Amino acid sequence: MWLLLCNSTDKTALWAAGRLRARGLEPLIVLTPELLHYSLRWEHRLHSGGATSTTFTLADGTRIDGTKIRGVLNRVSLVPVHLLEHFIEADRVYAQQEWTAFHMSWLASLRAPVLNLPVMEGLSGAWRHPSEWVWLAAQAGLDTSVYVQDAPGAGDAGHEQTGAGVVSITAIDGRGIGKDVSEDLADACGRLGVLAKTRLLGVELDARSGAFISASPLPNLRRGGDAVIEALAAGLRGHLT
Repeated sequence: MWLLLCNSTDKTALWAAGRLRARGLEPLIVLTPELLHYSLRWEHRLHSGGATSTTFTLADGTRIDGTKIRGVLNRVSLVPVHLLEHFIEADRVYAQQEWTAFHMSWLASLRAPVLNLPVMEGLSGAWRHPSEWVWLAAQAGLDTSVYVQDAPGAGDAGHEQTGAGVVSITAIDGRGIGKDVSEDLADACGRLGVLAKTRLLGVELDARSGAFISASPLPNLRRGGDAVIEALAAGLRGHLT
């Protein structure tokens, strides 16, 4: 089986789910934070020597065995606030930290491909400061044009966008995919994903100049169309590295 973890309002993930199933990723189970949170039973064991095991049972009785999982597309970006409302205020931060730590642990324990693994900077990949993205983009060979950061507390002028539009590129396992974009720009976006250690990354460029604007571990998958779905399917099957 394959898992797609996403918030219930993540329309692009739900769109991708149907297209991944059509390409043979069956069964593909969509899990929201609510379904994970209200599961009937979780068992996550850490054994000596680094071995781990994970099983959990959803509220409808569906049993998920970690050894049967063949790939995971992880787009859960945060713990929904309403899941913690029943805690007293003093315990909410602690509960959020424990939820996050557990989510990181069970996904990291899987032997299957995971796009993207949770990290300290984000549950679906790192959310970086604009200055860090600009630095990484420059290392990847993208034009970073002008970036201005004011003094702490004074706001951030950000990156100067010189064109009148935005081009979106999706980088999957080091391969950049986008419409009406040069091979050089696509390759540079792929390198940015590698440097950012993020298997699935959305990159936005100035449509006129090709200059870097921003990057996100939660790209709009629909913008890449069938090419992105094909690359996702390959990555979830473990055909890409």
